[in-house]
Amino acid sequence: MQLYIGCSDFPRDKKAFYRTATAIEYRVGLFTPPKPSILQAWAADMAAIKAPTRSVWVAWQAFTHRIGDIRKGAKLKLLPGENAAHLGHFQKTDENMRVWTRIKEQAVNVGASRILLETTAGFTPSTANRNALTDFAKNWAKLPDDMRLVWHPAGFWEREEAAALAADLGIILAIDPLVDEKEALPDDREAYFQMLGRHGLLDSYSDDDLERILDVASCYEEATIVFRTRDSLGDAERLAKLSKVYTPDFEHYAAYDAFDDEDDFDDDAFDDDDDFDDDDEL
Repeated sequence: MQLYIGCSDFPRDKKAFYRTATAIEYRVGLFTPPKPSILQAWAADMAAIKAPTRSVWVAWQAFTHRIGDIRKGAKLKLLPGENAAHLGHFQKTDENMRVWTRIKEQAVNVGASRILLETTAGFTPSTANRNALTDFAKNWAKLPDDMRLVWHPAGFWEREEAAALAADLGIILAIDPLVDEKEALPDDREAYFQMLGRHGLLDSYSDDDLERILDVASCYEEATIVFRTRDSLGDAERLAKLSKVYTPDFEHYAAYDAFDDEDDFDDDAFDDDDDFDDDDEL
């Protein structure tokens, strides 16, 4: 099994990041993305790491959110004749399709192999929203080779229903494996964990918490684990060190209905948001 461990955006100590992390979640993509030259420079820095790495581009809120739900970068520049009401929630509109093309270009420039789609509570599990996401993923997302979508739904989605839809669409469902630990895990060869802190963004993780994260990760062929805590790089470093001496705790996950015996585990596996002022129009 392959682990990719890192944090959201760069910490202040970039040198320490490049010594420690193997994953980066570029949350700057949510707002006003940097110029292509900056993204390409970041891609070159990640490529210089002497280990397998994973870069994740977070999709622009203009594509995933309704205009009223956008927290930053809300003053979007539209082309003549475009309507802000036609943005967001995977609507198949000229506006959304143009923004999606830009998102894919940004992901390619930064060397990302995953695009993260974060939806708000406003994107409910309605039939209309399910159909919109399905049409997008199956018919017009048109990802480059070796790139996959990751989806993190907020609000009223139960993990089971979100996981079923994601599996049908070939999308990786992002979860926090320490929340609702009795629920079945998403059925995929790949996992994506967003670690927001045991009790919120300012909280860190105990060694026992980190072992539980690895317990869940061991159920998959590969896992991307992204920390968004007060000491995100420190948590990533501790998890990376622990993974080198870790063996799965089968007893802890004996209650999972999704796994019948120890053969489901791979025991040999482990050998701050910124706005960028860009002149680009939406």
